[in-house]
Amino acid sequence: MFRQSDRYEDLKNLVALSLIVLLIGGIVFAFLYRNIRMAIVTYEIEQLKKERRNIYIETEELRLQVARHSSADRMEKLFREKYGFLPVEVSQKISTYILPRIDVKSSQDERTK
Repeated sequence: MFRQSDRYEDLKNLVALSLIVLLIGGIVFAFLYRNIRMAIVTYEIEQLKKERRNIYIETEELRLQVARHSSADRMEKLFREKYGFLPVEVSQKISTYILPRIDVKSSQDERTK
């Protein structure tokens, strides 16, 4: 019937074919896995870019609010509301001047000369 060498020959062919199928399957699996991971990472990058853009917009809005709330007009309004201060007008401002020093001789100094 079957010779012993034919049986081994068929087994060798089966093992070789199995190895080739496993090798091709492994390559296809690695290729698909790499592409899937790349798609996931690309999606995450896009999500982080959107989040970064939203955070930047929020930061700029907060900076604008800080500038608006720390303006001189708002501070004056708060002082008026909280402490009852009235706005200072130009005529009400107090100006101080430092005058040059003048040496005045006393009358005794003049008599002694």
